[in-house]
Amino acid sequence: MNSVIETPVATEKTMLLIEKENKLTFRVARTATKKQVAKEVAERFSVEVDSVNILFDKKGKKAVVKLKEGSSAEEIGTRIGIF
Repeated sequence: MNSVIETPVATEKTMLLIEKENKLTFRVARTATKKQVAKEVAERFSVEVDSVNILFDKKGKKAVVKLKEGSSAEEIGTRIGIF
């Protein structure tokens, strides 16, 4: 199975989302759906996903993933090396 998540996005804005809103941002495959992104984040990081928003920019497709309370975006950010 190919991964729908390509890379985490680490910018000043995404760092604020992690700290204040418990959200992670990933660059994802152009064909990825919200359900696929939510499933992969939940399985890969052992967390519960609250919601997924999909955004398009010049570089492709991004997914902003809000985690449920009890799941820490900061802890995952540290694990994947964006802090």
